[in-house]
Amino acid sequence: MNPVKPEGKGDPGSSCTGWVRAAQANFYRVRIDPSLAALFPEIPAQFPAQKPTPAEILCTCRAKLKKTGQQVMVGDWVEVRLPPAAADLWPERGVIEAILPRRTQLPRPAIANATQVLVVVALAEPDPEPNALSRLLVQAEASQLRVQVVLNKCDCVDPEVATTWVERLQRWGYEPLLVSAHTQAGIPQLQQCCRDQISVVTGPSGVGKSSLLNRLLPDVRLATQAVSRRLGHGRHTTRHVELFPLPEGGWIADSPGFNAGEGIPPVHPLQLIRCFPEVRDRLGACQFRDCLHHREPGCGLRDLDWERRTFYLQLLQEVQQVQKASVGLIQPGQDPSLARIARKTPI
Repeated sequence: MNPVKPEGKGDPGSSCTGWVRAAQANFYRVRIDPSLAALFPEIPAQFPAQKPTPAEILCTCRAKLKKTGQQVMVGDWVEVRLPPAAADLWPERGVIEAILPRRTQLPRPAIANATQVLVVVALAEPDPEPNALSRLLVQAEASQLRVQVVLNKCDCVDPEVATTWVERLQRWGYEPLLVSAHTQAGIPQLQQCCRDQISVVTGPSGVGKSSLLNRLLPDVRLATQAVSRRLGHGRHTTRHVELFPLPEGGWIADSPGFNAGEGIPPVHPLQLIRCFPEVRDRLGACQFRDCLHHREPGCGLRDLDWERRTFYLQLLQEVQQVQKASVGLIQPGQDPSLARIARKTPI
């Protein structure tokens, strides 16, 4: 990568590569860390040799990025313009000049370059609801990241109830972790799962995401609130997106909670079936490439007995309706799944 040229004569500033660790309002916390860049060998990173690392500086975003519709996300690798400073010191502030190519991108929470999604669900207070959980899992699968289900509050239910949910999720194609933020049961396994990953924690409000993060991050205390007795779900406690370093290695994001029942996954109807891991490996049994696995004669999955088939057909209808509604917004040559579906529906 060639250094960014100074914009004005006599500008002694320099440039380097940084990783956006946190964002709030119009400011970004950018980490300057060569060891972190080693996890992204495709990034043409550059760091001033005369300055100590790792370091973190507060940055604003160059106006030209906003004018061209480019959004800086937490997890982005960026080019940062540095103002003049002593050779052995980092300046307090910088300006983000450019956004480097992303591996992955999530619209909500707005995070780039994540490697896995931790789907957190409570076994009690609030009780899990199968269709809402399935909708959340499909949204997570649509991100094309690794999906790990975390069943929190296992200390609040009988072991038989917990076992029933584990076995049910195994039939759905997952190996869930049973954990308790209160007793710390399962926390070592969760720590191992997050090691050397950039994880996004997602799930409905009130399931204990912030409490779990407080267990994983002993030096960080995140705000928590009890579940509303009247509404039966939690109140939102997270206000911005931030990535925290895990003691065992890796990074994890505290992201705003949302109601999973409101979302439609941003996928094309033909790709929706791939968001169901229990049948994903059996797609080879169907001889048609353009099959929706519904009523098509000769479909290899049509007569397959699987628990979430009814939910799949319901969600398929929703995705088709959204696609039809967005036809007028699609530009020539654009994939319909990237039009209004992607803008309207978060993970």
